[in-house]
Amino acid sequence: MKISRYKLPRTSGTPSKFEGDVIPNVVRNLEPIAFLFFLFLLFCSLSPTFAQRFIGGVAVGMNFSMVDGDEVFETYSKVGFNGGPYVKLMLDNKQRFSVTMELLYSQKGGQKRYPAPNGVRIALGDTALIDPNDTVENMKYFYKLRTDYLEIPLLFHFEDPRSKFGIGIGIAWSRLVYITEYEHDFRKFSAQDTTFKIRGARRLNTTVNSGRYYKNDWSIIADVKIPIYKGLKANFRFQYSIVPFGVERHFIPSTSTDKDEIRVRKPFHNTLTFRIIYSFNEKYIENDKYDWDGNRIGPQWIRDPNAMRW
Repeated sequence: MKISRYKLPRTSGTPSKFEGDVIPNVVRNLEPIAFLFFLFLLFCSLSPTFAQRFIGGVAVGMNFSMVDGDEVFETYSKVGFNGGPYVKLMLDNKQRFSVTMELLYSQKGGQKRYPAPNGVRIALGDTALIDPNDTVENMKYFYKLRTDYLEIPLLFHFEDPRSKFGIGIGIAWSRLVYITEYEHDFRKFSAQDTTFKIRGARRLNTTVNSGRYYKNDWSIIADVKIPIYKGLKANFRFQYSIVPFGVERHFIPSTSTDKDEIRVRKPFHNTLTFRIIYSFNEKYIENDKYDWDGNRIGPQWIRDPNAMRW
């Protein structure tokens, strides 16, 4: 494979005053997402039958993420925020099955601190993407990618109405609103060098509109809810991209100049999420089930079985 076949992703040149800023991109991409969320709320409130089955809440927590395909072998080392409101529609009288829709701000990405790991590979062509307005070399991180998304997960849950323990699966659509990227800078310092040497990581000229990373990301979700007290729960989630969230990249070992050893990789988000969630209008009653010895069977508080009847 010849190096000449590698094509750099198109860039937009020097970023404009607002390009890459969080707030303008959030506002620009919020309209279609908010519209979808509004349609779901409208559907839930069309009649008293659906209105009484509608449960609202909020979720706040952290993402621990990595990127499969970046060739730096980090392990869920990028920490970011995850949170936002959600709505849940109960599907049966026993309150076992539900559909949940969320509107989240979710920060993902990957990072690797110095020193560089053994067997690392150079990302070909990235030196050409270095931001000319950022001349500071970062000696703290070997690699760092931050991608902020507005995200709409849609999940199907099963919950035990007495223990309130729940599991769920679903999909999520995410819209990229902000991105920064620092890449390790490998180069030969003299003509006598036979291998590449590490220079400090530099910020790349990567923006939401540069084309290096796609604006839309689709992912699958596995979800677990653990009760704490009434409507308060702990939430654990695994999320993985269904399709690549950026263009394919070409890597070569840092200890070799053999262009035949080029490896092609595509990036996928791999994320673990830990959150606290709270439901505003779930109705609970005290559990009155006891065994013959007077010990309560199950938790102290359970959902009111008469709260949601067709």
